[in-house]
Amino acid sequence: TIALVAHDKMKAMMRKFVRVHLEMLRDFQLTGTGTTCKLLREFGLEPIGSTESGPLGGDQQIGAMVVAGDVQAVLFFRDPLSSHAHIADIEALRRVADCYQIYFASNYRASSAILSFMHGNLKAWAAGFRPSVPLPDGMTDLV
Repeated sequence: TIALVAHDKMKAMMRKFVRVHLEMLRDFQLTGTGTTCKLLREFGLEPIGSTESGPLGGDQQIGAMVVAGDVQAVLFFRDPLSSHAHIADIEALRRVADCYQIYFASNYRASSAILSFMHGNLKAWAAGFRPSVPLPDGMTDLV
């Protein structure tokens, strides 16, 4: 499952991302925050679930899905130029993604790269493959 999230000022960029990558996105289970899931439905995609908006706990709900092992990637179209009242929730989601070693993108190009990689390995993923990347000396998995 891939979770998609976009700040309000980045919805247009996410719309472009979905339009450009629509065929690849069709091959995945998708979830996201409330407004993002509405956007996905506009393109004929049917998310498996929708969370609240970010400021109302949606980022935390997606973080819980990461912890439960239900989300393998978060594509987060962050607005780096605006302040956000729920910045602690955004940082917590990024921290959970790091702790559980899932893919996390915070911009268009990184999201494209992650989606392309995952799509290229879709058959292996379906068979239970999870990439195993050795961590540098002295580092251990946190979970």
